[in-house]
Amino acid sequence: MERQKVNLFYGSLFHDIGKAIMRSTGERRKHTLVGADYLKEFLTDLSGQDQQDIIRCLKYHHAKSLTSRPTKDDLYYITYIADNIASGTDRRLTDEELESYSDKWDSKTPLYDIFNRFGKKKTENYVNPGKLRFDKLNDIDALLPTDIRKDFNHSNYIDGVLHFGHGLQAMSFTEEYMQSAVNLLEASMDFMPSSTNMEEVADVSLFDHMKLTAAFAMALQQYLEEKKITDYRSELYIHEKAFYAKQAFLMVGFKLTGLENFIYTLTSKGAHKQLRSRSFYAKMISEWFIDCLLKDLELTRANVVYNAGGQGYLLIGNTAQNRETLKKVQAEFNQFLLEHYGITMTILMGAAPFTAGQVMKQNSFKNYNVVFSDIDEMIITQERHQYSVTQINQLNQAGKKRGRECVVCHSVDNVDETEHKCQLCMKLESFSHDIQNEEYFKVDGNSEGLPIGPGAYLSVTTEESIKEGNEAGWIYAKNKMVTGLRQQTYLRFSDYSDLRNNEFSTYAKREWTKEEGDTKTTGIKRMAALRIDVDDLYAGFLGGFAHQGDGKYTTISRYATVSRKISSFFNVYLNELLASYDERVTVINSGGDDVFIIGAWDSILDTLITMDNYFKEWTAEKMSFSAGVYLYHDKMPINIVARRTKELLEAAKLAGKNRVALFTEDNVFTLEEYKNDIDGQMLSTIRRFFDSQASHGKNFIYNLLTLIRERSEEDRISFARLTYFLSRLEEQTSKEEKPNFTKFKRSMIDWFNTKVEIRKAEQSLMLYVYETRED
Repeated sequence: MERQKVNLFYGSLFHDIGKAIMRSTGERRKHTLVGADYLKEFLTDLSGQDQQDIIRCLKYHHAKSLTSRPTKDDLYYITYIADNIASGTDRRLTDEELESYSDKWDSKTPLYDIFNRFGKKKTENYVNPGKLRFDKLNDIDALLPTDIRKDFNHSNYIDGVLHFGHGLQAMSFTEEYMQSAVNLLEASMDFMPSSTNMEEVADVSLFDHMKLTAAFAMALQQYLEEKKITDYRSELYIHEKAFYAKQAFLMVGFKLTGLENFIYTLTSKGAHKQLRSRSFYAKMISEWFIDCLLKDLELTRANVVYNAGGQGYLLIGNTAQNRETLKKVQAEFNQFLLEHYGITMTILMGAAPFTAGQVMKQNSFKNYNVVFSDIDEMIITQERHQYSVTQINQLNQAGKKRGRECVVCHSVDNVDETEHKCQLCMKLESFSHDIQNEEYFKVDGNSEGLPIGPGAYLSVTTEESIKEGNEAGWIYAKNKMVTGLRQQTYLRFSDYSDLRNNEFSTYAKREWTKEEGDTKTTGIKRMAALRIDVDDLYAGFLGGFAHQGDGKYTTISRYATVSRKISSFFNVYLNELLASYDERVTVINSGGDDVFIIGAWDSILDTLITMDNYFKEWTAEKMSFSAGVYLYHDKMPINIVARRTKELLEAAKLAGKNRVALFTEDNVFTLEEYKNDIDGQMLSTIRRFFDSQASHGKNFIYNLLTLIRERSEEDRISFARLTYFLSRLEEQTSKEEKPNFTKFKRSMIDWFNTKVEIRKAEQSLMLYVYETRED
């Protein structure tokens, strides 16, 4: 990458750091000057020209400072217009307007919750001051938005600035550290508001604004270079409004299809040893594709607007060269996928041009919708015509492959005669332990690793090896905020498990339920799988901000913030959430809006309740998820478990939002019904009754279940049968136990009266049978 592009990147990415410095010190100077003075202390290793290029982007990115600037080709003009576009999408006031609002600044303003202006209902929640952490979160509740405002004070800003400065000391302002700079900025300034003007909605973080400014700046530089425009002053400052109408930018969408089939198409033998590593491996293929694409485009993760679950959006310059690069990288990657996995996985892409004006106008929902709709149509078209004639011929010429199949994935390629497993499955099995215990990974040309892209392989490394400079490849850190040479994006990965060696059958054995000196376990010896998916995420992504303020809150920065917040719930904080409740579960796969978890059946049900409660608080109850829960023997192949759990999830979604299908497709409840009525009320009533007496046991429950299942809305005789059955038993009950029985009888009769309530009662009785069974 040319040195001037590197300077533009750092100058644009750090253009507003003066705001954080000012709020930490309380000094009364322009943030442009404060930031420039602060940053220049870290640029001493650069040449004088490179230092000036970066510093001027910080000093001169506001309109007033450009009035008397004599040069025409300085980089700060690009930073200026990029800041305007990002600011326009944040609806912040212009320099001129700020003059009359000087008394409206409140440096103690905390970051507003991004969901305040999401959906039809306005909320007033705040994010607690802090910094992004992956570990040692301690109090998970402190991360939730709250309606109680906690001011951002000097010490909060000092903490963030010190963290930022410490990271800068370990960096060099070179191409190899560009991604580290993005990581550092997010870690230290993600919780700081971009604007503290009380006339505005401070729901965009300082990190998101600066990241978006860098994205627009780098994309714009590509456009200007192709158009051979060198008079930046004229193009971007003098004729600023005319530039806003030019299609200078390109929104790119991508989708890696087949991830699910790749992860779950396994038989029983050896599947558990590689299930989680397979999920991580699939995620890394997607991440490496993004980084390969960005490398060839000469861009960074700052240009990624959204990325989760193998799909996302990138903001790049609208140039012929970029379009060719997209085609080239897609073709190379798809050829790699075809050679290694056949037709299992494919990269699909679409791109649509847009103007700065499209994302700076009010009522811009339709403008955004057009861009993303165009991309979707291209991806759908590609999905219908995935393979070229050459690739189809290549597949046909291979013919039907013969030979012994891999006992894990059914592949007949490179199957070891002794293990009867393919080379990929053998590597994944050995890799599984590393995924759970290792934190650092590298991608290089060493073929001993897992193939992850054209000429690229994934393997494990160590912090010591990285610090000693022994690694020449690209470095990834899992769930750690780090900076360093060739450090790529940090991997947000939910990998919680209470097990050590993926021995999932432990969940079915239930040894932890044994009383001291007893050989019997309590609870049915089954496992359960939980599949969760956010309801209408794509509709929310496009139209979530269209309702309030006539759509003026529809912005790229808010899109990015919402998607990142949802992704963080599933990929960052889910680990801590499950750990804080000591759940006996294992996260198999977690995307940006979905998750697949297996574990002890009762822990799975507890996890469902916990996640629903926290997710609703996380999103101010403006988003929900639906779920499927499948009960199974521990010997059942994981591909069948995954398929049936998915079918349950689909049944839940078909019934509406925020639903759960428990065990069978016709057993669907709203999550509120399950949490409050079944688990909270009915099951508690049933437990209290049976725990307080000894005369009526399992036979009594089975008789109740038989009467419930014979119930008919048209034939009221079933109601009479239940009443008669309970009354007879009531007469036979001892004097001491009769009050409790009478109370339980009334509850059962009340539940039996309505079809909805008796379904819940039936499920509650079944759950009680499951939890009290002894083996």
